[in-house]
Amino acid sequence: MRKEPRIEYLAGAADDGYGFLPVISCFGVTSQGKKRTRWVLHHPKEQFKLKNEALAAADARIALIFDEHPEITGKPDLFAGHLRARGFTDLKSFVTAASYDQDRRSALGHAYEPAIGDAAARFDPELHAKVMEIVETQLRDGHPEETRLTLERLQAAGYNPELARRLIGYIVVHELGQELVAHKPFNEEHYVELLRRLPEVPPPPDYVASLFGWSKPKL
Repeated sequence: MRKEPRIEYLAGAADDGYGFLPVISCFGVTSQGKKRTRWVLHHPKEQFKLKNEALAAADARIALIFDEHPEITGKPDLFAGHLRARGFTDLKSFVTAASYDQDRRSALGHAYEPAIGDAAARFDPELHAKVMEIVETQLRDGHPEETRLTLERLQAAGYNPELARRLIGYIVVHELGQELVAHKPFNEEHYVELLRRLPEVPPPPDYVASLFGWSKPKL
């Protein structure tokens, strides 16, 4: 009689260049100890600054299902369906790190590309921090309202919170350049219009690229 593979669920963390996302993987384990991946799911809108925080979130999610829905723990398809109903989606393209401590750059090798804003942060980390502070202030104060609406719209479209904020920051830099370098008064209507176009971004003027270390981001 053929023995059914044992089912295992593994908590993990995915680094997308902007933060860490909780990951849950399902494996079928044969009597010989061979593992076959059934599925890998991640939550694109649960973002953490630290890898251990994302790992703990995934681990807690597995524990909660075992505690509240033990009847589905031996049924991978139902387990996955339960996760998908709570915001998890299939992680179809990924590179598995050689170890838990391996960083994204070394894991990806030649395929590595800096995340939007990474070049800016290295070029002038103080200025980068100031720009992101402007974004947070606009979100906190609700002015312009379009900043909050844009963040919510981008997240609803699947962009993680940090990437969405950096895209808004890109527009902030674009308009700051007009005001500080080109000596044009700040035009809130134009700023709002650029926010509404995101994730489409305008090409940066030369002075913005040199000021902030950014070229037009690849999305």
